[in-house]
Amino acid sequence: MERDWDRIRTYLMAIEKDEDLKQTILADVLTNPLWEDQTEAEFNKEWAAFKAKERVVCGHLELLVAGGYIEGLTISRDTSGGFHFALHDPRLTNAGHDLLDSIRSPKVWAFIKDTAKSKSVDLTLDAVKALGPLAIKAIFGS
Repeated sequence: MERDWDRIRTYLMAIEKDEDLKQTILADVLTNPLWEDQTEAEFNKEWAAFKAKERVVCGHLELLVAGGYIEGLTISRDTSGGFHFALHDPRLTNAGHDLLDSIRSPKVWAFIKDTAKSKSVDLTLDAVKALGPLAIKAIFGS
């Protein structure tokens, strides 16, 4: 899975707003596809698409939990590569609020992404933190 900063930003904002994660972020990965009237090939295609989506959604949440940006959410992987999660009042930590504050504004976020791309810099957490103040200065002309 490639880290997707836009997805991370969206997840942080949803958690900050106390959205029901089962209705938003996790909605697409709560129910496994069922083998009903479709062919085996069709079911296998649906299953593969579901597992790919699950890896992306749960993988990004796993990064946020492991990085100390959110708490109240437990993500674990089973031996077959499947994900399991438990929600207990998900919330941002202080570090999560700080990260979100540095990427919340659409203008600041666009500046951070554009600058990193134009300088051929990978968008790492350190790059996001370093570019945030530069973006604010550039936008406000200070």
